[in-house]
Amino acid sequence: METERSSLVARDLETAKDMQLRVTPSEMKFLDALAGRVYRLPLTVHNLGRSIQKIRFQEPVKPQFKLILTNLDKSLASGLQTTAMVEYHPDKNEDVCDQLLISIGNKTIEIPLIGLIPSCQLAIEPEVNFGTLVASSKVYCKEISIINHGSVPGIFKIEYQGQLPIVIFPASGVVQPKSSVVIKVDFCADQPMVVNELAKVSLQDRPDIFLNIRAHVVEQIIELLNINNDKKLECISFGSVFFGTSKIERALLYNNSPEPVNWVAIMQDDSIGEELGTNIKQRTDVALNNLTYLRKIKSIDITTIISCVPNEGRLLPYQKSLITFCFSPKLIIDGQKNDPSHRQDYAVYLRFESVGSKDGFLRDDNQIIKSDSFHKVELALTGSGLPVLLQFDPGRILNFAPCFMGGHSEIHCVMQNRSKSLPLMYHFKKIAHFKIDPQKGKIDEGCMQNVTCSFIPHQVGVFKVKQFIEIIGSVADENLQSSSLKPFHYIYLYFNSVCKPSTKKVVMKVNPGISPLVSNPTGQFVVKDLVQYKDHAPVAMLQSTMTHIHNHKINKELIKGALIAFPNDRAASIRSGEDHENFRTIFTKIPRYNYVDPDFAYTKFEKLVKKSHENYYAGYIKFLRNVRLQKEAHRKHTYSYNDIDIGLHPASGLKSPTVSEVEREEELPSTQCWIKHNQLLRTRNIAFKETKSLRRKVLKGLKSDPSTPHEKHDCSLTLTPKQTYQVIVGPSVLNFGDVCVNSTNTHLLHVINMLPIHILIQLNVNLEELQKTSQFSYVIPPTTSTYISMIFESPTIGKFWKSFTFTVNNMPGGHILVMAVVLPVRLQLSSNELILRPQGFLVKTCFRGTVRMYNHQNYFVKFEWQSINTGKEMAFSIRPAKGTVEPYSSLECEVTWQPAFDSPERGEFILHVSEGNTLKLKCLAHLGHSKVTFLEPRILFSNIPQGLTTWRKAILHNVGQNHAYFKVCDQSLLSMINIVPSQGIIPLGGLTVLNISCTPTVKEKFDTRAKVAIRCANDIDLRIGGSVEVADVEIHPNTFNFTGTYVGSTQIMPFLLKNKGITRARVEFNLEDADSFSLDFKGKSGEFTDPAFPDIFFLELEKQTSMECGIAFSPKEVAAYNFSIQVRVNFFAASELDSQCCLSDSHVIPNRPPVIRSCHIQATVLQAPLTLSSTHFIFEIPLHSLDPNNRVTKTQNLVLHNTSRKDVEWNLDIRNTGKLFKDGIFKFSTLSGTLQPNEECNVAVNFCPKQPREYTADIPIHLNDNPVCYRMLHLVGEIKSPKLLFVPPFVFFTPVPLDVPAVMDVNILPQNYFRDSTLSVHLSPVKLLNGNEIQPLSVNFPKGGVIVGSSIGINAALTCCLSFKSSKPVSFFTNVLFCDSKDNW
Repeated sequence: METERSSLVARDLETAKDMQLRVTPSEMKFLDALAGRVYRLPLTVHNLGRSIQKIRFQEPVKPQFKLILTNLDKSLASGLQTTAMVEYHPDKNEDVCDQLLISIGNKTIEIPLIGLIPSCQLAIEPEVNFGTLVASSKVYCKEISIINHGSVPGIFKIEYQGQLPIVIFPASGVVQPKSSVVIKVDFCADQPMVVNELAKVSLQDRPDIFLNIRAHVVEQIIELLNINNDKKLECISFGSVFFGTSKIERALLYNNSPEPVNWVAIMQDDSIGEELGTNIKQRTDVALNNLTYLRKIKSIDITTIISCVPNEGRLLPYQKSLITFCFSPKLIIDGQKNDPSHRQDYAVYLRFESVGSKDGFLRDDNQIIKSDSFHKVELALTGSGLPVLLQFDPGRILNFAPCFMGGHSEIHCVMQNRSKSLPLMYHFKKIAHFKIDPQKGKIDEGCMQNVTCSFIPHQVGVFKVKQFIEIIGSVADENLQSSSLKPFHYIYLYFNSVCKPSTKKVVMKVNPGISPLVSNPTGQFVVKDLVQYKDHAPVAMLQSTMTHIHNHKINKELIKGALIAFPNDRAASIRSGEDHENFRTIFTKIPRYNYVDPDFAYTKFEKLVKKSHENYYAGYIKFLRNVRLQKEAHRKHTYSYNDIDIGLHPASGLKSPTVSEVEREEELPSTQCWIKHNQLLRTRNIAFKETKSLRRKVLKGLKSDPSTPHEKHDCSLTLTPKQTYQVIVGPSVLNFGDVCVNSTNTHLLHVINMLPIHILIQLNVNLEELQKTSQFSYVIPPTTSTYISMIFESPTIGKFWKSFTFTVNNMPGGHILVMAVVLPVRLQLSSNELILRPQGFLVKTCFRGTVRMYNHQNYFVKFEWQSINTGKEMAFSIRPAKGTVEPYSSLECEVTWQPAFDSPERGEFILHVSEGNTLKLKCLAHLGHSKVTFLEPRILFSNIPQGLTTWRKAILHNVGQNHAYFKVCDQSLLSMINIVPSQGIIPLGGLTVLNISCTPTVKEKFDTRAKVAIRCANDIDLRIGGSVEVADVEIHPNTFNFTGTYVGSTQIMPFLLKNKGITRARVEFNLEDADSFSLDFKGKSGEFTDPAFPDIFFLELEKQTSMECGIAFSPKEVAAYNFSIQVRVNFFAASELDSQCCLSDSHVIPNRPPVIRSCHIQATVLQAPLTLSSTHFIFEIPLHSLDPNNRVTKTQNLVLHNTSRKDVEWNLDIRNTGKLFKDGIFKFSTLSGTLQPNEECNVAVNFCPKQPREYTADIPIHLNDNPVCYRMLHLVGEIKSPKLLFVPPFVFFTPVPLDVPAVMDVNILPQNYFRDSTLSVHLSPVKLLNGNEIQPLSVNFPKGGVIVGSSIGINAALTCCLSFKSSKPVSFFTNVLFCDSKDNW
């Protein structure tokens, strides 16, 4: 492949072979030759011919080469050789080429002569072949070398421009002489493909060549194959089997990839389309109506019904493994289990997945790493479970006809297999006295079998027995890989019959001399039928001490408890007897010899052992009985007493929630949480464990190595693939994205430990870019999760693809791919020029646009906008003006042009990036033409008041196609006229109101014009004119004399305020120096004073109107007043109005308004002659104290005291109180009287109500026939009736499912309950749409419904619990009525 620099192409006249010569070497190179030095190389010529050849050497042409040979002509015999020396002595450093000619006759051979100066000679391997790889997102690395055979350093550069994840490092460098540089080629096998890429390689002093990168990436495929034909298997149908039996199917699991794989089988019990125990042939509405059954099938552990053995393992490349599937349906108790149509269908999915390929949040969402690199295969499993339906005719209770011993009775039965899908095998178990024929057999689907049941008694009595029928089927063995025929279901038949004793007459006959089996004492008579029973010899066991027949007269005391031995019982009595048993004859009562066989009798030691065993088991049984009795007593105590009684009865319809399999596993201790060897993993269980582990986060204090003995034991365990599957380390791709060079970047590596033991996670990281990560080894506690902060920092710009492996308990757990693109810092704008045009109809923000700043860096970038000052006011604004752009995101800045008449249309901004570049943004506002007119071109101010401001409105109408901008030119306006706003915006097609105010100071007529300039349109004029009038106000009377006003009382004197002019007037009364005086305006409510000046009262009157007013005098001390009130009209005093009329110009109307007279006040304050004990009387009567037959009266006393030196006449005026005093509600003991000096009078004030309500009355007191009210008495009477307040007053129950209760608490606040009272509740029924009535509401009081009475009427709150529950859909609104003990609703 190498092409030497400056090499010659030999053009031989003849080849050495044709001339039968061998010339060595064929080319002479003088490498690394320097000027001034001499170099020599030998040249050997060998004669291969059979004869002598004459050889001639011709010297080189160039002087740098010299042939050292004594004779240029040589004769060379056959087989001999000669050697010549070629000398090279360069005179300068350059490459020199020449040739040496060797001739034989007319044939010539050319030998190239090459002299090369020192240079680099770089060589590289032409190809990098990764071979066959698996698409697992793992980075594979191959190393090649660039070798420098030269004597000077050489430069190289490698450039790959393809799109595949190939990284070559270093991409450039220098190779020293006689050395090599290792080049690493990293390739990430992320997806299946055939890789044949070229990388351009530039070597110094050599033409560019290409490095060929080859790889064949295949998928890691796990396949399920049919065991018969090796075809792909997608579904296994078990068909129909009986509940309790099993069906076994097999398949092959095939690893169709070049790498080994750890696999695990997972039951997908949360997939869409699964069926768990449902009847697919049943109607949907019927199935959904059975809610109890639906709740039961939700808690089914499908792994107990369908199993897979083995369910984990390791497959070598292209290896097959036999998998056994077992289907064992179980009957879920249902009300229709005896229905022939009842069935339970199952359709589930089983997933075979390689360990480490997990879905969820740990997966990387980058599109480069496809999820197809994690392979799995799903298998659908279907099957149906059917109940055993065996029908008996005439029934399961068979009553046999009574019979005698030795007789029999029969009943013929018919057994029918009601199952239409499966045959049935049966077997009747043997029982005494009954016989079944046939005893076993097989009944095909839907067929019947005749069975004869016989009663053959062997003893007298009443028989009631159970006949067990075993249903035999294929039942899986314990290993779940094979099955055998076993009983799986039992059916009971109940047999009833009676065996009657024989009633034959016993006939005695004479014994002929041969002794029968048993004879009477004389041996003469024998029972006739006794000889039929030959099985056992009868043995008599009567109490001989109670027998007195033929007693012999003996002196010895009879043995107590002795047993009788019949004369002919020797056949039974020769057996080994017991030591404590004694026998005697029946007649003579003589003790008989008791035979004891020493070979079979117990020894004394054996008797003690037997006795101890009997005592042990008796004590054990007694202990179990005591434990059972204690549990029953504890259970009774639990149900009979409860310290928290909420009014619920035990077992009154309450159902405990069903405990799921996941919760059962959660309650197990850690030693029991291990999944059994043959038990499948379930997706729902794994999701629950993952959620539980995610909730238990451990973020601090993680150890790098196990320290405690428990941790060391756990971390030394070897995990199976199922256990390793429950340890999640991810994401599998740490994609740092675009990062800034030399910047620190953090990515979280999550670790989830779902196992109940400690695990040791070790990250085998040998990457320099990740060395700033603080820790690479972690001990993860059981059932917890954490995350590891992986820190990435790279000083090299370019793509980064590396992977590292990790281990779980020192076992390979997988690999993590690290990706990054290291980029320099940049910030971009979406546009450098922004043109703003009107958008929408918003006036102030119609000119707006946005410019977006893009931050492609991985850290926060600070920016600030700066406007360029062009000498004019800046009308453009941008926001945010400064801030921070988040990493890998963009920020949109809004540019707004503030529309106004004088706003410039152009502007510029400079964007300053902190430690970055600077960008310029140009802005332009594009305005259109507009047209504006006045709706009324003239505004008239007629008869406006002098000194007051009068407003008029002028309306600008925009009839153009764009928003219009105006400005009022105030150069030609009068000083008393003001127009606001002076400039503004008129919306498109809209109106703008100009408020024109006129505040004249003199009486005159005026006429002027206002000019309004419109931007991008012509100016328009508005004519303004009018006349000014002086107000004419009259006050009558204007003199007020308050004589004899007592201290503490209030006296009001009325007056009339009248505006007689033709314009409105504002009248102002200054009472700043009169603290005891105030004004009252009749029929007017509101504020008539300025908060800053509360003693100055003002009122505005329209023309030709009047107002009734009054001056109120409320003295606080004895004094005399004589002063005038300052009155101003339209902010002018009377003298000022007169002077303004005199000083006006010639065009002023000569009519002079009258002068306003000031108001004069005289007042005399007298000492209060009478004191009152109180002016407020409040009566409160509880409701329970009212008596309809006898009215309740409350009394308070009013004490009047004459503090003066004269007699005082007082009078209570009750004329304006309505019927309160006529009906006797309120009553004074006396209404008038006279008090002498220092005399007191006690007036009783009575309150006697008729009905529960509140009564009020105001009673004025007059003294000495003075019409002025001296004091005002305020009477308030109230009957305190009980009432209830509810918090909240309205209850709204959120929608809930059927039969699910919703509970809400309501606080009841009782008031005015002076005695204890009990609350009751009335609930109205609710009508459904079909007319039926239900009661979905219930009310209870958790702490009781008794209101505790209080002497002051303040009661404690109660809590009411409202519960809503309905089994039918309902929506209603109702009132809950509460009633107390007094029937108050």
